[in-house]
Amino acid sequence: MKINGLEAVLPQTPPVEGARPVEEGFKEIFDKALASNEDKELKEAARQLEAMFIYQMFSQMRKTVDKGGLLEQSMGEEIFTGMLDYEISSKAAETGKLGLAEIIYQQFARK
Repeated sequence: MKINGLEAVLPQTPPVEGARPVEEGFKEIFDKALASNEDKELKEAARQLEAMFIYQMFSQMRKTVDKGGLLEQSMGEEIFTGMLDYEISSKAAETGKLGLAEIIYQQFARK
């Protein structure tokens, strides 16, 4: 099964400690998980995709907020905000409350 176009949604922030490198891309992660026939790897790949979805959602929501105020936003604040969004999205995906990872896993497990 081919998965194309997912490389463009990868964030430019560092990966979560212990996770696979972000540069690998979801296509490679899912290809490896499907080739290994291991449920654990496929579930982890689905969880990472859910985390990226949540991260992108947070990033787009932040763009809608007016950046006005007394002080301009510094580069350090932008980096911190991106890293904070990444950590929040990773933790949210770990809880499984959104349920997207489970749906993705079920879809790929049928193949």
